[in-house]
Amino acid sequence: MELYLIRHGESNWNKIDRVQGQSNPHLSKKGREQAEAVAERLKSLKFSFLYSSHLKRAYQTAEIISSKTSLPIKVDLGLSEIHLGEWEGKDGKTLWKENETFRQWFKKTAEISPPLGETLFKFRDRVNSALEKIIASHKEEERCIVVTHSGTIGVWLAHLLSMDFNKIWSIPTSNASITIVRVGNPIFSLVSFNDTSHLG
Repeated sequence: MELYLIRHGESNWNKIDRVQGQSNPHLSKKGREQAEAVAERLKSLKFSFLYSSHLKRAYQTAEIISSKTSLPIKVDLGLSEIHLGEWEGKDGKTLWKENETFRQWFKKTAEISPPLGETLFKFRDRVNSALEKIIASHKEEERCIVVTHSGTIGVWLAHLLSMDFNKIWSIPTSNASITIVRVGNPIFSLVSFNDTSHLG
């Protein structure tokens, strides 16, 4: 089967570099336009299901895709972004300048956890469980859309590629990008990564 992993469109907090995690900002005007563009890209293909994180920026992106593909949205809480604890809602540039732990977290994500946040390995296990259930629920010839977050996509790819988990931020995805993973038994293929050609 093929999973089309879609990162949500730009949120109001992406726009101003505010730390999101599991906080719940809406899509920005640009984010809605990006979601429309990715929906146009997907509507000519045949998909079996549309899954989404419950967070607004992902769900609103999924709603726009749903309107073009006529697929109902199945929400899975396991697809949500990593919980960033005390960092959520804060200005990213200020945190980077003033907080040594925040800076080190990007280099040692597997070793440092956000204060009152989620450990990387708890996050990894949650995401793996959610995607494994989706894969197990579908036939090999099916194709599914999964609307989610940069961290969610990154941690799953790091798992599949047996990467050093301290390197997950070396594989960021852009807003409204498409990453395609073809899943076999037991082989998987990364067919495309961070494709934004539909955004112009």
